[in-house]
Amino acid sequence: MEEINVQQSRAPKWIFVLNLAIQNRLLTRSRLHAWGIAEEVNCPLCNEAEETIDHLLFKCRIAGGIWSKLLQWQGITRTPMEWKREIQWAEGKATGNNAHAQVYRLTLACAVYYIWNERNRRVFQEQQKIVEVIVRQIAQEVAIRGSKNSKTEKRIAEIDYYL
Repeated sequence: MEEINVQQSRAPKWIFVLNLAIQNRLLTRSRLHAWGIAEEVNCPLCNEAEETIDHLLFKCRIAGGIWSKLLQWQGITRTPMEWKREIQWAEGKATGNNAHAQVYRLTLACAVYYIWNERNRRVFQEQQKIVEVIVRQIAQEVAIRGSKNSKTEKRIAEIDYYL
């Protein structure tokens, strides 16, 4: 799959984690288990299914709930799709320099990063945030980064009801 261009975000951590996810290289419990490194395979977000990249992004009810609210926040009326289809949708519909596409790419990169962080918080620190807090944090991060760009500033102002 092609790399989704989110360079405008100036958020290297977001881009790094997004690219790992696109390349299916995030160290999920399923991957670690296959290598004989981890015994636990359940998703630390929902604890209902095996943690694979496809489950974590966005079949998991927690991660899917986050992404669903972020799609709604952007005015996109569809449900979250499986990870590969989500990337294909982004490559087909969220390309170019228009404000909607830029905000979508920022939101996708930020969401993947924060979902991965929440997963790690639950695994390593045994702490968790509720979905609404994570969604608000993502929306605020996207708004802050998007407001620094003249093309996305107006779009951010249109959708800032989470702020």
